[in-house]
Amino acid sequence: MILRYCTGIILLLLFCDSPKAQNPVAAVYSKALSPDSIFLTLSILASDSLEGRETGKIGQKKAAALIVSSFQRFGLKPGIEGRYEQFHPITTRANEKASIEVNQQFFLFMKDYFYAPAYKDTMMVIDSVHFFGYGISDPLYDDFKNQNISGKTIMICEGEPKDKKGKSILTKSISPSAWSTDWRKKFSVLLEKKPQLVLILVDSIDVIADSLNFEKKTGEFLRFCKSPDAIPVIFINKTLALRFYPENTEEELTHTIRKISRKRRPFSFTQSTDAIIKMVSQTEPMMGQNIIGYIEGTENKEEALFITAHYDHLGIQDSLIHPGADDNASGTSAVIEIARQFRKAVVDGHPPRRSIYFMLVSGEEKGLLGSKYYVKRPVVSFSNTVADLNIDMIGRTDEKHDSTGQKNYIYIIGSDKLSTDLHQISESVNDSITKLELDYTYNIPGDRNRFYFRSDHYNFAKNNIPVIFYFNGTHKDYHRETDTIDKININLLTHRAQLVFLTAWELANRKDRIRVDKTAPKE
Repeated sequence: MILRYCTGIILLLLFCDSPKAQNPVAAVYSKALSPDSIFLTLSILASDSLEGRETGKIGQKKAAALIVSSFQRFGLKPGIEGRYEQFHPITTRANEKASIEVNQQFFLFMKDYFYAPAYKDTMMVIDSVHFFGYGISDPLYDDFKNQNISGKTIMICEGEPKDKKGKSILTKSISPSAWSTDWRKKFSVLLEKKPQLVLILVDSIDVIADSLNFEKKTGEFLRFCKSPDAIPVIFINKTLALRFYPENTEEELTHTIRKISRKRRPFSFTQSTDAIIKMVSQTEPMMGQNIIGYIEGTENKEEALFITAHYDHLGIQDSLIHPGADDNASGTSAVIEIARQFRKAVVDGHPPRRSIYFMLVSGEEKGLLGSKYYVKRPVVSFSNTVADLNIDMIGRTDEKHDSTGQKNYIYIIGSDKLSTDLHQISESVNDSITKLELDYTYNIPGDRNRFYFRSDHYNFAKNNIPVIFYFNGTHKDYHRETDTIDKININLLTHRAQLVFLTAWELANRKDRIRVDKTAPKE
């Protein structure tokens, strides 16, 4: 007892000359987060032996065992009635038999095109494709005015027409209209006009697949796909689009699209083609695992803070292992190391006021399924859940920050959506100690990437629990077999983890729990 008391005094003395420090003890343990420990865990999770950690497959089971072993070694209490595992059933739908053949050339699912596997299996022979700009039907701009598209195969572009300065023709500002930010507007028009098939030209198949795959854009998209009047929608890249229009070059297609913005009026045309489209999926039942361990609080132990990350990834695709070093072995390794340091603080005589739950979930890559299962069967009531700090990809930098040379950053998403207190705490601990650039680009209303809705924190936010999503942004290796450990910046990863640790320490130890004083945005 004397040793613990002396340790506390020494820690206070060490930091008494730092007036900006939020908590001198917290600062010590945050700086003790070990890059070596993080790297060791990450190197196992992203190794070929775990085969990409696909949910329900052997690699995911091995990753779960590693996490359980770590929690046991640290001395975390099991979170699920004496065990660490919360098993959750999953029924996945895969598209291995999907195919698109256009003018005698075959294209690849998830590389050249994507469609949600909720659609009914179908096969179509297409002899013509009708181009209709952006697929917008608005009083200010209407691609379908005086057009009958019933029973036709149509192609449209994502987004909306903009001038050379990036201003929307509809809003007359750089702010996009709902036709860009809310996919339901276009889909509702399509349901009404009843084309046979809709092809949507997009910049990135990866981004679309990540947004719409399974339930990532929630049940609204699935309900659209499964409705009796559902119209098949296939997202295609420029390579595939040009095959439908073999007489056009990429430059000519781009010019056609730009002409709409330049002349500020719709433009349409029809192209004969020879295409066979098969939309066939397979159903496979499997079992996922959430891993939950916790540290019990002292005077406010009934209240709980959650620190989360998903540990699953894409597994093996096209015979290639997708190791998911950044997505999300980086976040998983950070949570494990944060748990280790919090537990060390307990052993040293610094237990948290509130309980802290460390939850690693599976099923994220299948549609946030693990976290969705948890909120339906929570181990802590929502009324006693203080916040969720969710980490999903913190080991890399994105193109934006690579180009500027500013790599000491982290995207913060959701901190201000439900709680002013949470946002202020995040800003304060960063200003005091970590001094990262907190980038709120993806936190703005109308973010077309919709990242706020696309990771496990969202299932907490939907239940009125304040959240922060920590994210480094996407990069060229996102959801590819090239997302490997050699590209991880381990020191930057550790630095970002320190911010999460310090924020968690404040949330767990402050006298008053944070207030929920806002209403979260809906999808």
